[in-house]
Amino acid sequence: MPVHPIPPLDTLEKQLVVLLRERLLETTASFEPDTDLYTLGMDSMAIMQLLILIEEEYGVSLPECSLTRQNFSTAAQLAHLIRAQSGVAAP
Repeated sequence: MPVHPIPPLDTLEKQLVVLLRERLLETTASFEPDTDLYTLGMDSMAIMQLLILIEEEYGVSLPECSLTRQNFSTAAQLAHLIRAQSGVAAP
């Protein structure tokens, strides 16, 4: 059971920005859901840590085939992936 239910897309995007900024990238830089995460320091180690955080926060396990640069390029893209993988219908 997820710690948090899967929220609406815009809320999930904002939650992911906070999670990425505070718990993963540990940056004080302000950024938006469509900001390129790789310019903020996203790398393969951060992606692996992010997978764990997503599973802990939302109870969603992302399949190996979804681990692409495109899927992890922005918080917005990641939010779409999480919602799709959780079976939540698109808005």
